[in-house]
Amino acid sequence: MGGEASHQGPPLRGPRLFLEALAASGFFTGYFPIAPATVTSFVTLLPAFYLARVWPWHLVAIGAIFFAGVPLATDMERVWGKDPGRVTIDEIVGTLITFFLNPVTVWGLGLGFLVWRFFDIVKLPFIHRSQDLPGGWGVMVDDVLAGICANVVLRALILVQPVVGLQRFLG
Repeated sequence: MGGEASHQGPPLRGPRLFLEALAASGFFTGYFPIAPATVTSFVTLLPAFYLARVWPWHLVAIGAIFFAGVPLATDMERVWGKDPGRVTIDEIVGTLITFFLNPVTVWGLGLGFLVWRFFDIVKLPFIHRSQDLPGGWGVMVDDVLAGICANVVLRALILVQPVVGLQRFLG
């Protein structure tokens, strides 16, 4: 994280910078002084809980936020440096992907949140390599991959819940 900001493209100033920072930082949750990615992911649990019940809108939200996030993250890298911690729109996408097509209860949200944060923080080798993609692609794709891993693990837990007694935690 951090590093020198690239000076390609027009400088961001004024209202455009404010609006891009607002969106890229997850409505300024990325400015939280401690664990901004975790804070953004936690705040995203509420929309994830409701979107999980209407999969077409859930998919639309994931796609729209991802494809808005790539250019936003690219622009914010020019201002704040490579993969800046304040850019948390990628956490929003990863959190939403974690719960896509996974029926969960409030307890399941908590478990899914922990699984998602694990994959986002640990970064399996193929996820870590995706951060080398140029600009906002590297910022966004690693969280998409971590979200897919978290989704698969959460889905597996939902499938095995009757066997291991997780009914309380999962839908």
